[in-house]
Amino acid sequence: MPENNKKIRQKNLASLMKAESLAIVGISEPDRFGGIVYNNLRVMGYKGKIYGVNPKYQTLYDQKVYPSLSDLPKPPDCAVMAISNSRLLPIFKEAAELSIPSSVIFSSAYGENNGVPLQDALIHTAEKSGMIICGPNCMGILSYHQKLAMSGYPVVPGKPAGNITFISHSGSVWDAMLQNNRDINFNYVISSGNEIVTTMADYMEFALSDPTTKVIGLFLETVRDPDKFCEALEQSANHNIPVVALKVGRSKRGAQLAEAHSGALVGEDATYDALFKYYGVQRVRSLDEMMDTLELFETGMRPHNSKLSAILDSGGERSMLVDLAEDQRIDFTELEPNTITKLEEILEPGVVAENPLDAFGTEKKWEEVFTAGMQVLDSDPNTGLTTLCIDLYPMNTEPPTYEAMTIRIKDKFNKPFVVLANASATAADFKTAQFREVGIPVLIGTETGLRAIKHVFDYAEFQRHFQNINSSKNKLIKIPSKGKIADIRKRLQSAVKALDEVESKQMLSEYGIAISAEQGSETIDQALGAAEKIGYPVVLKTAAGSTHKTEVRGIHLNITDSDELISAYKDLESRLGPQVVVQEMVAEGIELLLGIVNDPQFGPLLMVGIGGILVEVLKDTKLIWLPTDANKIKDAILDLKFAEIFKGVRGHDKSDLEAIIDTVHRLALFAADCGDLIAELDINPLIAGPKGAVVVDALIIPKSIRGDE
Repeated sequence: MPENNKKIRQKNLASLMKAESLAIVGISEPDRFGGIVYNNLRVMGYKGKIYGVNPKYQTLYDQKVYPSLSDLPKPPDCAVMAISNSRLLPIFKEAAELSIPSSVIFSSAYGENNGVPLQDALIHTAEKSGMIICGPNCMGILSYHQKLAMSGYPVVPGKPAGNITFISHSGSVWDAMLQNNRDINFNYVISSGNEIVTTMADYMEFALSDPTTKVIGLFLETVRDPDKFCEALEQSANHNIPVVALKVGRSKRGAQLAEAHSGALVGEDATYDALFKYYGVQRVRSLDEMMDTLELFETGMRPHNSKLSAILDSGGERSMLVDLAEDQRIDFTELEPNTITKLEEILEPGVVAENPLDAFGTEKKWEEVFTAGMQVLDSDPNTGLTTLCIDLYPMNTEPPTYEAMTIRIKDKFNKPFVVLANASATAADFKTAQFREVGIPVLIGTETGLRAIKHVFDYAEFQRHFQNINSSKNKLIKIPSKGKIADIRKRLQSAVKALDEVESKQMLSEYGIAISAEQGSETIDQALGAAEKIGYPVVLKTAAGSTHKTEVRGIHLNITDSDELISAYKDLESRLGPQVVVQEMVAEGIELLLGIVNDPQFGPLLMVGIGGILVEVLKDTKLIWLPTDANKIKDAILDLKFAEIFKGVRGHDKSDLEAIIDTVHRLALFAADCGDLIAELDINPLIAGPKGAVVVDALIIPKSIRGDE
């Protein structure tokens, strides 16, 4: 988009989100849609100018109603279209001709106009004028600091403005967030609808420009503008503004088994996981987890480490906490000896000074124990966050209560402090409200609460290591010259079939990736000569084009002499043809799968996983967003379910992790140069031993052979 048009769109978006005047096109009686739009503005306390437009009325709500937008005394900032599809296009064109900068469209905009889809006609008109559209098929926008409610659905008046921007592809979720009863407050709540012009990324960029925004929540069905969406996520990371996303639709695209493992193992959801991990987006699984996480992030807390200290009044609930924390990979603080001594001085006899701490004794001095215990845990230098885990029963009102004694000492905490109510069904609203009124967040439910804490830990860790993602490409010197890269690209563009193993590996070797010594052969004499040159023991593989060689018994391993080679060759020749590859027998090691997958929306990504013949069974893979660096690659490798095997198991030596990282990093350079021409790339296996990593088999499938170059 030209820079001038971008500035116009940004200005027009501000006219939508902070409209100082608006026209309700289709204003009507109080019980009708256009009347609800008007009433929402009034009950919210909107101070801007409201024009009513409807040829059926001369006056409504003690003010003049105009027959058309052209009859208004001056063009408003926004035209709110409370009208049906049949009336939409001519009025929208009128708004564009009047240079009205923005519009909200509630109707579906489905149908045709003179044979042209209505949505296409709207898009064409908006693009010519630079007009911003919220919708169509949306619930509207609430801008709380402006007391601006552009919606035809009843809104809750009186809620204060907050620091959370929430953008939703679901109207029902939009409504649920607005009507929450736990004092989670927003600066903007946006139902973006079908996003035919203005996308979630546009709203995110606007929110990031507003100093009141501390966190952005997304209910996400798809990404309609991938490049701009990534730009918005990068901006959020640079601004240290967390993004919390609930991405629905976890099922895979349902693609048929691909020629390469990489395409078969990776679906749309894994792509989003990689995207979110790259930019520090915290992905939640439910609206309750979303609520807990937004509440924590709105406080601005950034723990200095990811260690949790907890104090409880129940041994059973402490065990539950430990179990659930382990599920989330949350580590508890290892208390300093001095901290343990301080706890022993305040705890009753028989109560063990440990973390998490079940501090309940005989009740004789429980207020002193808990108030001092919370402060002692907070003071331990290893504590990143402290939580009071309790049940906020409505009947427990006799002083001293947990809420009263905690609020009394809240200013003495030096680290982030959180209350976690174990059971959502028993947490009394009047108790949670007391904590929240003084700025102490209350998480509702042990499981979702711990997930929220993990998100805060993970985001703080992300920010500590955040760096310019574009600098990583220069950390490895490119192996191929510009001329060689041009040759590789030309070969990929001209391919009419998948590149065979030998050519695929030779292409990878141009980037300094270690490959096994090998030679193609078409006769027994050529195979014998190759084996003598390489040196026994060798491997003999079919080169007949079969992708998964093990499935057709197309590999003979550990051939030690010419007699064995002749026998193996005759077997392959009789079943699969005379074309073979003679390859060195690489020493034992851990087998990995590396790959490049090309997502239709976001482009090339790297994949790393546990490889070998059980790759489809284990399905232990991670996607890595590009560009990347050694630290991100290492994190992905160590995040595999079976990562412990790299340390060496059952007598096997540990793997050369640095060699694995180096190989993946070089593959990333290949992806940066040529990934746009590759449908899939599959390295399986990469054998990683104690002193290096070697590609044993590879397959490159160019886009050209699928007709999608």
